Amino acid sequence: MAVKELASTKLNGLNVKLFEYDIDDEQSFSELKEYLIRKIRKSKIHDIENYDLNYYGSKNLNPEFIQKFNKQVAKINIPQKSKIPQFDVRRERVTEWMAQLLLEKEYNCKFYEEADKRMNIEPVEIDKHTPGIDVPGIRIVNNQIKFVICEVKASEEKKIPCSSVPLLQEDIQKSIDNKEKRVTREILQYMYGIRNIKIKDEELQKIVEFLTKLITGNKIELAESIMFFPVLIRNNINIVQNRDSRDYKNFVVKGVDNKNIENIIFAFGRSINDFSDDIYTEAIGNE
Repeated sequence: MAVKELASTKLNGLNVKLFEYDIDDEQSFSELKEYLIRKIRKSKIHDIENYDLNYYGSKNLNPEFIQKFNKQVAKINIPQKSKIPQFDVRRERVTEWMAQLLLEKEYNCKFYEEADKRMNIEPVEIDKHTPGIDVPGIRIVNNQIKFVICEVKASEEKKIPCSSVPLLQEDIQKSIDNKEKRVTREILQYMYGIRNIKIKDEELQKIVEFLTKLITGNKIELAESIMFFPVLIRNNINIVQNRDSRDYKNFVVKGVDNKNIENIIFAFGRSINDFSDDIYTEAIGNE
């Protein structure tokens, strides 16, 4: 992934890093699109193998009927496009996977697809926004494990700070203030997701042990074992040209050690709305 760090600074005592995705690197940009398309197609809701008629012992298995059935399934499972981009589930899923990929490449975070709520969507939830924390995961640095809480907002506004910042701050603060329920439930769901991973390697075993201790530990242990990543994906050329991190100038959270939070601006020089829609269209078609 062609990402470069443009700036690193402190605002309100918090670390803020500005990254830029190099959309002019054709090979890397093509790899990003392929990564996102694969995520969509591999999602439970879009994986055609989940609707294999052989599984049901259907007697009507002539090729024409199967083709008709698969076409109708794909049509049913296309998420409805919202007139308001911020409410569009396509954009939500694509931008959250973009943030997830950035954390994988730059912060050594791990996100098992088995525990990814967007990878396990049911048909009745196709138009619903993913509940809870946007991107939960694991970070391992120097053999120390932390549970990752990443909240993501995307904006194409010209003004800095953009209007998405208060919402991002609110989401992070909710996890800080309500760790015993909001976060522990995410940890429990994460454990439920990775239970089906076939390879029980040493690292995975350490992760499971770590998560079980978080469930049974006290508030202080839980607080010290979480890494917060607020991520703003921005399509605004001024941010890149001026190495501008002021989106976070009024970003204040309480009740967390500053070393356990890393604020990120991810500059992306394409229309986020159009890019997300194009990715989904290429992956599964359109209305």
